[in-house]
Order: sequence, then C-alpha cells, then structure tokens
Amino acid sequence: MSRFPVRREHRDDHVPGYVYLIEAIGVTGIIPGKLVRRCKIGLSRNPELRLQNFIDNQPPCDFQIVKAIYVSDMAATEDQLHSQFKHCNLKLEKSREWFDLNPWQYAMVLWAFSRYESRRISFENIPIRLVAGGLVALLGIGMLIGHGMRSPSPEMQPVNSRVQK
Repeated sequence: MSRFPVRREHRDDHVPGYVYLIEAIGVTGIIPGKLVRRCKIGLSRNPELRLQNFIDNQPPCDFQIVKAIYVSDMAATEDQLHSQFKHCNLKLEKSREWFDLNPWQYAMVLWAFSRYESRRISFENIPIRLVAGGLVALLGIGMLIGHGMRSPSPEMQPVNSRVQK
C-alpha cells in the first residue's frame, strides 16, 4: 500500500463521445438459455479500448460491442438510457450499468440507441471511384443540357420561316 493517497481528478463526461452496448456472450442471467441477454450500457471516448479492458479484467467470459453511437453529451445520454431501462437493471456489487434484457427489451434498447445517435456526415468512407463517376455523370448531363440549349441549325428551322428566293 502506498504512503501517498491516490488523488483522482473528477472527469467530465458531459462531452462528445460514445455510448456503447456491450453484451456478455453466454451469460444469460436468471433464466437459462438464450432468452435473456446480459448487456452493459456505458460510455467511453474509445469503445474498443473499453472492450479490451473488460476482456482483460472481468471474469472469463466473451464480450462483444453490439452498438456504439457517437453523441454530443455522453453522460446525459447514458443517464437517459439507464433511467429508461432501470426496470431491467441488475444490482451488482461493483457496477450498476448491467441489464438483463429479454428479446423485446433488447430490441427497445437498440431502437433507443438509434434515436440518440448523432448524425455526422462523413465523406471519408466514400470510394474515390464513386466520386469520379458522379463527376463524369454531372459533366455528361451538363453537356447534354448545353447541346439542347443551342439555337437550331438552318436545316432544323421550321419550313414556313425560311425565306423563298
């Protein structure tokens, strides 16, 4: 034991980041079988690192990230989800973020996650071929419109507008 007290600074989680749903694979809670899923609703700035922390420090069990959403206020969103599903909450010794969810409740949690998800527009995953193809298509449409707006040639003018000599 250290002679010096460990000083922990308060961490502000009311910032943009991720709220995640992690499932403990094979842990089914009170009801045997696959009817109930044991899941954790938590927050993290890096869900993959958080998952690795679970794998390294929890009892032998497989964990998987079911859903991770980017939100503008991690703590507020997590609190809202916890209160919305408090009837499913497990009272564990070291954590209050675990929930036993039947199939209907599990679907409702996924739906709630999709409601809170921030809609960020990202162009980083758009293939370059798609961008190039779109530009070529726009150029082709522009050329067609430009060609159609030209004045008609003398052969194409109506017969009664031609002057007879």
